[in-house]
Parts: sequence; C-alpha cells; structure tokens
Amino acid sequence: MSDPLWKEYQAYYRTRAERYAENPAYAHTYRAEKNLSDLVQSCEEPQDFKDRLGNMNELCANALIKDESLMEKSHFEKHQEHIRIQSAVTILEKVDDYTQVMDLITMVTNVIQQNGIAVSLDEANRQFIYDWDYIDRAEIYAKAEVPDKYKSDMQESATQMRRAIAESVRTLTADLQHWHQGWKINPEVNMEYRHRRLLPFTEDQIREQLAKFNAIINA
Repeated sequence: MSDPLWKEYQAYYRTRAERYAENPAYAHTYRAEKNLSDLVQSCEEPQDFKDRLGNMNELCANALIKDESLMEKSHFEKHQEHIRIQSAVTILEKVDDYTQVMDLITMVTNVIQQNGIAVSLDEANRQFIYDWDYIDRAEIYAKAEVPDKYKSDMQESATQMRRAIAESVRTLTADLQHWHQGWKINPEVNMEYRHRRLLPFTEDQIREQLAKFNAIINA
C-alpha cells in the first residue's frame, strides 16, 4: 500500500508546477518545476526521490530568478530606464553560474544593492526638476514690478531663493560623494526619457530652465 503522506507530496509538487503552466512569462520556471514534479511522480517513496533529486531544487530557484529578471528587463527597456535595467542584465549574465541557492541569493542581493546606488546617483540629477518652481519664483521676484520701497525686499527674496537652490546642490553633491567619489550633478541628464517623462513642458522650455538652473548652481 502506498504511503498517503507521499501521495500528498506528489500532489503538492504537481500543483506547484501547474500554477506556472499557462503563464508564458514563467516559461523557465515551469520547465524546471515540471521536471521536478515529474521526478516526484515517478518515485514510489521519499528515499527514491532523495536519491535522484540532485540539484533540481536549485534549478527551480535559478529559473524563477531568470524569469523575474527577464520580466524586469523587458519592463525597463520599454520605459528606457537605462540605469535601473542594469541589475536585471547583470543577474541574467550570472544566474546560470550558480548551483547553490544561498550563493544565488547573495549574488542577487549584491547586484541589486550596487545598482541601487547607481539609480540613486542618476536620480539625484532630478534636483533640477524639484527646483523648477523655485527657479520660476526667483525670477518672478527679481523682475516684479512693485513700488520702489518693496524692490529691495523682492530682490533679496530672489537672491535667497537662488542661494537656497545652489546650497541644495552643494549639500547633495557632498552627500553623494560619500557613495561615489567625484560625483557631480549633471542637469542635462534630465533630457533623457526616464527623466524627461516627468516634465510636462516643451523641449525649448526645459532647455531654457536648464540654462537658468546651471547659471544659479555655477555662480
């Protein structure tokens, strides 16, 4: 008589594989899980399974990481996220080299952490976007037509705003140079799609604002 508990194990592995069967995004995972399930179904008892298992569990982990990285890569390609995509690209280059799950997890974690630093450095250039309204406000105050008695106050307000923008960039630069020596803000990066999509303005308007921003932070 077959062991009822072993029958439950066989049902578990069969279900585990079948949940990926109709999802083309998990093609590698399904193949690995199906191979594992087929092995379980062919065994009469746990010891037989243990003797024949080999690294099939590890191959399931590799396949899952591969499928998830492929999905991430496809998503970031669509949105032209040239920095964020690098973690998926690197993982896909390395995933097949790993035979131990814990080593695989360590590799993935390290790659994601390193890419996270690159993403932070890249997105720090969006300080230009965050300061957009302050650039406008400083210009409005500087050019405001007001009675003479208010002109000096308006000019001082404009000057203070420009100083605050420049100081925010200096502080940002100092902070990020702890992570990447020599890092400097590159406002022109905001013309690339991953940043440009956040700005509801024409290219000419953005170029004009970039010139004003550069004049402030390089003063």
